[in-house]
Amino acid sequence: MTRFRLSSMTFAHPEVVAEHRAVLHLADDRLVKALQRVRSEGIDAFVLSTCLRTEVATSGCERALERVLRLLYPDVEYPLDGVLRQDRDAVHHLYRVAAGLDSPILGEPEVLGQFRTALEAARRAESVGGLFEKTLQSAIATGRSSRRHLQHVGPGSVAVAAAEIAASADQVAVFGAGAMARAAVGALRRGSRPPRITIYARRPEAVSIPNDEVLPMASAPTALAEVPVVISATGAKRELFGPEVLSDALERRAEPLLLIDLAMPPDFVPSTSNGHLRYLNVDDVALHARRNGEAATIENEVEGAAAGAWVRLSNHHEVGPVIAAILEEADRAVLEEVARFTGRLNGGTNDAAVVNQLAQTIAHRVLHRPLSYLGSSEGGAEAAPILAEVFGVNRDR
Repeated sequence: MTRFRLSSMTFAHPEVVAEHRAVLHLADDRLVKALQRVRSEGIDAFVLSTCLRTEVATSGCERALERVLRLLYPDVEYPLDGVLRQDRDAVHHLYRVAAGLDSPILGEPEVLGQFRTALEAARRAESVGGLFEKTLQSAIATGRSSRRHLQHVGPGSVAVAAAEIAASADQVAVFGAGAMARAAVGALRRGSRPPRITIYARRPEAVSIPNDEVLPMASAPTALAEVPVVISATGAKRELFGPEVLSDALERRAEPLLLIDLAMPPDFVPSTSNGHLRYLNVDDVALHARRNGEAATIENEVEGAAAGAWVRLSNHHEVGPVIAAILEEADRAVLEEVARFTGRLNGGTNDAAVVNQLAQTIAHRVLHRPLSYLGSSEGGAEAAPILAEVFGVNRDR
């Protein structure tokens, strides 16, 4: 049995700039279709794609990962410039990502939900299974467990940072009505001096955000010309407005505009500032969040969980057959002893079944600790041949 391999590639802030990440961004049906292309080649793959990162992982070696990247991004020039991780390092990194330890604000809860959604997309595409899927599930469970140390960290880390940057404004326009935009609105409201907020949406009649004015997106250029701060967080697939719209709005301004662009891909690509624009993209906001984020100490817990997961994965090819053979030997012994003693029973017809269940329970309780050691200890693989010999089992069956 070949040993388990895991390879991953990270394209994340700040090493990969927003423009390059936007090309790699996969979401919703586009993500499922990309994963289905990979699965059609018989390869497992997992993709997590957010505004600040794209993580690609596969249960294979580096060459398998290269194949996955080509299938995911057939129109993108290869090789792609990301951070390669393998085996134990890849497992540890995925656990850190799920726990929010690799996020601008330590322990941000959104990434855990995004990780879970990404796993659901991989399941729909049937691109994960077996040990690979169990590892991803374990990363989610560890991320959920780590949240108990970080109850003070609220939702919307990047949006919260954007709201902090805009805190001194008396009026803010928010473009969009999705999760990121709503998080920004919520953070602005929680400030010590909440500004007047106007929301611009493509379908304002469908937006239910109390206490704030909601206007159609078609009137958003007016905000670019008049409002001191604009936070843009739409789900548009391309620029929200052409560069001439922003240029015309800046020409009409008497005071500079602070434009905070949280969208991925960006809602704006400014061609000129005319001295009246301060433009911050999601990377700029993430840097602000990192400088101002609260520290927390959950690295040890996540590292320990990831290390245990890798031991189970790497030992699987050595200890799996031994565990199966030991359990088979125990079951055989139980059946033989039950058959031998059943004839001595004087009770009802269920005596044999009761005795069999009792014997099975005792056997498995006795074997629980050595089997757990085999499956989860660093020394499990080394102990496997010794225990196989002690128990008299054939490792090659």
